[in-house]
Amino acid sequence: MFICFQYNCMELIGSRQQKSTLPDVGLDGFGFDVAFSRLVEGKDSFSVACGDGFLRRLRDYVSQRFIFIKAAGGIVRNEENKLLLMRRNDRWDLPKGKVEVGETLAQAAVRETQEETGLINISLGSLWLKTYHIYNLYGGWHFKQTSWFEMRHFGKETLVPQQEEGITEVGWYDEDTWRSNLDMSYATMRLIMRQ
Repeated sequence: MFICFQYNCMELIGSRQQKSTLPDVGLDGFGFDVAFSRLVEGKDSFSVACGDGFLRRLRDYVSQRFIFIKAAGGIVRNEENKLLLMRRNDRWDLPKGKVEVGETLAQAAVRETQEETGLINISLGSLWLKTYHIYNLYGGWHFKQTSWFEMRHFGKETLVPQQEEGITEVGWYDEDTWRSNLDMSYATMRLIMRQ
């Protein structure tokens, strides 16, 4: 399991998982306080080996110290098999946002993609992956789980960036350009790009 903060990533590895490709910081038997502090204060991505039952302990830790946010977003391809990418607050990003009361994850993913890009003709595909990241907003730490869905767009609609959300540019890119742009973004976007 990966948890991201800004530009760095912490991989939590259970005892039955393979070795990580990230450097191990040697926090075996660690406390979550130590691991999360390392993530926030550190300069590099790293992995932590965790004992059995760590997912349950992680849930308990997060529920006591973070505001939990559910979000959903889309990884969208058009008829030319190009991928959608947008620039939000001067960083490359993908359309996503909070799940509203009464919405399913899939409904939120489609709505957010439509609102942030101006697209209407979106076909929803399967759930592709979930990402996790932490951030501090207005003095409170948030733990966001984002569910990413595959989507297809058909037609020639004009892309309209949702400027009130800090989105200044939306476009279709070939896969190599898409990957290189996301590689210059936040850790969560780099994780999606590598998947």
